[in-house]
Amino acid sequence: MIMRFCYRCGISEEDGGPLIDGLCQVCFVRENPVLKMPDVVETAICGNCGSYVRAGRWVDPQSYDVEDIVREAGEVALSESVRLDERVRKFRIVAPEEIEAADEVPVGEALVSFEFLSRHTDSFPFILSYRVRVKARIHPDQRILHDESRVVEVRVTQTVCPRCQKFLGGYFEAILQVRAEGRKLADDERKRVSRIVERAVDRVMKRDRMGFIQDTIEKEEGLDFYMGSKKAARKVAQSIVNEMGGRISESYELVGMDRQTSREVYRTSVTVRIPEFREGDVISDTGGRVFEVEKVDGSGMQLKSLRDGSSVHMDWKTVRSRELKNVEFEEREAMVTSVQRDEIQLMDMESYETFEMERPPFDVREGEVYRVVKVDGRRYIRSR
Repeated sequence: MIMRFCYRCGISEEDGGPLIDGLCQVCFVRENPVLKMPDVVETAICGNCGSYVRAGRWVDPQSYDVEDIVREAGEVALSESVRLDERVRKFRIVAPEEIEAADEVPVGEALVSFEFLSRHTDSFPFILSYRVRVKARIHPDQRILHDESRVVEVRVTQTVCPRCQKFLGGYFEAILQVRAEGRKLADDERKRVSRIVERAVDRVMKRDRMGFIQDTIEKEEGLDFYMGSKKAARKVAQSIVNEMGGRISESYELVGMDRQTSREVYRTSVTVRIPEFREGDVISDTGGRVFEVEKVDGSGMQLKSLRDGSSVHMDWKTVRSRELKNVEFEEREAMVTSVQRDEIQLMDMESYETFEMERPPFDVREGEVYRVVKVDGRRYIRSR
């Protein structure tokens, strides 16, 4: 048997383990370092919203505490700056405790850990120090793992992200207009719309950073939301319709030319028209039947018949086909003073005048006060 020796240190293969490319185990690890990352890594966070670049895209931080944002952005930049020997096909970032306990790593793989050491400054640029450690195996005959560490400095500067540059510059791409069909938007509807928009924008901005609201303008006829993204305006509009019903339309206005592409630039107006009908309205259909509107939402309307108190749900397609319309009505409170077989007698609680009407098909009791609606000369009791 021919004895082989490490050409670097001269140790025999018997004592130094299987030779790899003519090197003993220790010399092979020493001569083939795997940690190639730089000593200094740089990143930046937006001083306005706290976002930072991750995988080439600006993303929002998990926390809005400045120290947390700096650490988050720094560690993301650190993980994206990991550079290893080309023979390491994949690596996994683990906690320092896990890498310390690891004594086996598959060939072509590595474990990497970051240990925070210190922060050298208390304002921008923040300078953070980390100990980066790697354990790896790059050859099938390797018995001793690569175990390397290096102190890396992360410099975190302050900037303004593209979104905030546009926001601070008054940029908007679409106007979301909220109106009511055939009437002005009521105060309670304005408040409800604002709540829906706020919730929807929070959801949208998790995927579309340009989905911000640049401005909100209250008009006599409704609300206008100036938004940074057409897609976001459309999604928010759909959220309003899902909860309040209505329809969506779009229009476009030429606002200029793009200097870089020489293309015409249009601004989009996304208009939501919520239904004409509101809870408490009295409406009639083509057959002359009269209903009280109990509920209005994205699926349609819940109606109660004023004739017999029965309830029915109509989707918006049915509402349109039935040609429902608001009717003028007079509503008063009246006490039932007498209940007969076919009619009842009531007393108006304001004028104290008495009147008779057809007995409704549901139970009414003497001495009880009811709301009485008068439509086209006919009276109805609103059932409870």
